[in-house]
Amino acid sequence: MTTSPFVPGMDHGRKSTAAIETAEPPLSTRRRGALHLLAGTALIAGPVLFAAGMATTPAAENLDGVVYIASLGRDATQTQVSALFLHYANLLFGLGILAGPALVRSRRGFWPVLTGSVLAAIGFANLSGMLLSDWWNLSAATHLTPHQAATVFQGFQQSSLLALWDGTTPFNLLGPVLVLVGLLRAGVVQWWTVPLYVAGVAGLIMIPADLPLATAAAVLVGFSPLALIGLRLVGRYRAGTI
Repeated sequence: MTTSPFVPGMDHGRKSTAAIETAEPPLSTRRRGALHLLAGTALIAGPVLFAAGMATTPAAENLDGVVYIASLGRDATQTQVSALFLHYANLLFGLGILAGPALVRSRRGFWPVLTGSVLAAIGFANLSGMLLSDWWNLSAATHLTPHQAATVFQGFQQSSLLALWDGTTPFNLLGPVLVLVGLLRAGVVQWWTVPLYVAGVAGLIMIPADLPLATAAAVLVGFSPLALIGLRLVGRYRAGTI
């Protein structure tokens, strides 16, 4: 008994259709991958914007009272440009870091990455919002006497509930360190990313305020591990594995 010549062709067509359906990821997966691509791009841009913000920060002998307010009032445009760079840098960090857990394929390292991502997102988002104070201080320096402006600045710092806002600043160190430690355990990054980030934060804190270019260099290098996470996200997206 002969077999109809059309049956193999029909089977072949069904197999081809099945292969195409298997090769093409579901729409929800592609959309999720696009979000990871955006998150990776945000983390890559973050250190560049942060460094630009520090490089354009008005130089000041210190960050206390009259001296700091006067430095912001010397060049209104420069102060606003710096604040914008810093605002968007922290905003992109806060959004992008939430995609960090997508790089972990097993339980190993997942919980530190997840916990660190949430803490970092809160810390960076809060710091982004606090950049609005640069406009307030600029306005005070423009419309008030130096001592009056300093009094307003000090009053702001002494607000009783302010700690509920800027008290999350340590999350900017702890959160990314937890993310990097978790990704290290998962085999996504290497050991040097952790001390490099810690050194970058230390440079941001310890370098004198009258050396903005030095601070910018420290930030660009020290925050590069976050850009590396971004590159990993972009690479996984391009490879179709995320």
